[in-house]
Amino acid sequence: MKKKLAVLIFMGILGLFGFKSKKSDLKSAIEIKIEPVTYEKQIAVFKSLGYEFAEGVTRELILTDGYAESVWDEIRKERLQEIEQNPFSRLYYYFGWRNPKISGFNFSDKCIWFDLEFIDPSDQYIWFMERMGAITNGEINYSDISIQIDNDNYEWIVFKVNGIDKKWKLEKVGYISDSFFQRFSYLPSELKTNGKYTYYDDGGQQFVIDYATENEQKEFIKLTGLNREWLGDGNHFSEPKE
Repeated sequence: MKKKLAVLIFMGILGLFGFKSKKSDLKSAIEIKIEPVTYEKQIAVFKSLGYEFAEGVTRELILTDGYAESVWDEIRKERLQEIEQNPFSRLYYYFGWRNPKISGFNFSDKCIWFDLEFIDPSDQYIWFMERMGAITNGEINYSDISIQIDNDNYEWIVFKVNGIDKKWKLEKVGYISDSFFQRFSYLPSELKTNGKYTYYDDGGQQFVIDYATENEQKEFIKLTGLNREWLGDGNHFSEPKE
């Protein structure tokens, strides 16, 4: 488990801080100026929205996570600059992160930082579904989750959601089903919950899935300025075929 988690952390750090997205390049090209916001002010705003890091998640961990101690001085400065020059966006990802140094692994139970490439091996579907329940404050509960393979070598995820039996078709073994993520967007309406799943990305392939009511969504966007959408909007994932 720790080996898998280490791989996820390494991929996440490279993915978020190791390359510039096309959207970022476009912003640079048209010289959109964004005023920096201090780390402390961002933390205060997130706290007002109900976001707090788990015990053990310190500023030092956030600024050095994923790197050897020998380069911390350099990385600390670079990452702080990234966070402050991209207000709320970079720091938001960390509320959905995890690290074996933290009891319970997760930096918070508010959201999930993810990438389609993290679905390796298939049991990551199960982990993700469990987390999708954890971030709903008890409104949506996933249980009895398992992966089954049919005679055509397709994987299926079988589970219960709020006591209702479900079975979702994925892809053939070894392939990633991005429609898996889209399916979660339908559940709040079906279950008549107060909240709905949300989606955010900064232009790269990694994303943050969260859960909010209509009022919470409006307040979040107002205070952070982030273009957070409802999961299912924006054509980020494929529609399920069956």
